[in-house]
Amino acid sequence: MNRLSPVSSRRRTAALLILMAVVAVVTLPWALFSARADLSFGPHEARYQITADSRLTVDFGPLGKLLIPADEYLPLGLGLTVDIGQIPVPGAADDDSHAGASERRSDRGSSEGSDGAGPDAGVGGGAVDALGGDIASYASLFSAPQAQVDEIVNGLTTAILARWALAVCIISGVVVATAFVLGPARLAGIGRAFVGKELISIGLVTVLVLASVGTAVLTRPKPLVADPAFDGTPLAGAQVTGRLGGVIDTAFTAVKDFSEDNDAFYDQVLANLNEQWRTRPLTGNWSDQGMVPPARGTAQETNADVSTFVFGSDLHCNIGMARVVGAVSRMSHADAYIDGGDVTMTGTSAENYCLDVLDDELPEKLPRMIVKGNHDSTETTSHARSKGWKVLEDSSAEMFFGGPDPRRTVFGSGPQLETDLTADQYAQKLNDEACASDFDIMLIHDARVGAPSLRSGCAHYSLSGHWHRRVGPETLGSGVRYVSSTTGGALANALTPGPLKMVAELSIVRVDNKTKRPIDVQIVTVSPDQAVTIEPWKTFPEPVPLIARPPQEQPAATEE
Repeated sequence: MNRLSPVSSRRRTAALLILMAVVAVVTLPWALFSARADLSFGPHEARYQITADSRLTVDFGPLGKLLIPADEYLPLGLGLTVDIGQIPVPGAADDDSHAGASERRSDRGSSEGSDGAGPDAGVGGGAVDALGGDIASYASLFSAPQAQVDEIVNGLTTAILARWALAVCIISGVVVATAFVLGPARLAGIGRAFVGKELISIGLVTVLVLASVGTAVLTRPKPLVADPAFDGTPLAGAQVTGRLGGVIDTAFTAVKDFSEDNDAFYDQVLANLNEQWRTRPLTGNWSDQGMVPPARGTAQETNADVSTFVFGSDLHCNIGMARVVGAVSRMSHADAYIDGGDVTMTGTSAENYCLDVLDDELPEKLPRMIVKGNHDSTETTSHARSKGWKVLEDSSAEMFFGGPDPRRTVFGSGPQLETDLTADQYAQKLNDEACASDFDIMLIHDARVGAPSLRSGCAHYSLSGHWHRRVGPETLGSGVRYVSSTTGGALANALTPGPLKMVAELSIVRVDNKTKRPIDVQIVTVSPDQAVTIEPWKTFPEPVPLIARPPQEQPAATEE
């Protein structure tokens, strides 16, 4: 049996590497200009594609196009086309593909309305509210564009690399397979046929290159005619075509005013927060044994064996308050951020942008944890997981245990189920799993769902949201619950994004690292008048052992 010599083997390997390199160079332009990424643009679904016209083209279909010079943003004369699609309807068939259940039934088995305003009413429920949310989404594009840019870059990069790798593998594989079928003798004959014809090959390549360059030059689009409506804005130099030109002045002015008002409101809120933080109350316990905190700035303070968690819930896509969440997380030197759910308003794929903005505002390396709320969807939590968040789904994460809300609340149709269990059935299932698990704190969106676990003694502490009002810390059954109010200031039947319509709250929770028990909580309150209040630390009561627990009547539904 003949064996390949080491020299022959090295030559074959080198030839293969050279082949793949040549194929990679040749196929890169194809991968670059044929790649497409289906993402979002404000409230819309959108398809992104790289072009060679040195402009950003936002295509609104029959309405016309928005053309923006891209010389300052993209190198080598590249451009970007965005084909604007529909605004996804919450709960529609195209969104149900993310929901994880083939059949959905109305959640009639559990009572709603745990607070006066109604927890599910915090983001409105009519067509006007939906339209207002769309305007807020456009404004978010101006207030926090980096999240959108990151999404586009990541999406297109993934698509380009996938196409490029596929092309290199297929073409290289076909060439290698052809060479193997032909055999060395035939390949040598083919090689001899091209001997002396190198100049012809070089000439053909040169002609092809010049033809490509000439085509690009001849098809170069005409210079843009700037619309004066964009003077002095990030869209300066842009041009509008078609019917869109008739409404762009009014529409852009409305979005611009909304964005500027929103930025100005939260700039002042952050200034007030910084001022209040310097004089915030520092009294409280540094352990669940009741140790008094040492004086500010001492070595004992920094060496306290305590973990600090920032806890928010029901942000409802208020990206202005996301800035506050990020600021408090940095100033408190938090060990992690915990979200009780309802980051979005209806859980559509376009609203992943809401989580992206929150993710960008948090300190870069800060651990993040989330549990799905009823205004989120499985699409929301899947996106959070792809961003590096720990998602609690009927599981434990170090000291925490929790699971997703089984419902999804959508505009116009009320809550629908994303599982085969009603909220009451899911609460019992969660209780059974809690009794079989070893954890310290339950994280659940709706406090009613966690109540059976507290009463049975299988959960000692729970953190929740959903009700849009604060409750506790207080004992319930054998355990202790704390219900956060809305971090987004979500008022019933009012638009959540933008300046606050009601008080927004964010919690700082300290946990003893030795016993894994919550020690106390400090509330940061932001009011519609931009005032910031930081309350004194409030101690968590201790759980009540089952044997010492006094008889209790079943609390009314409005209390859970």
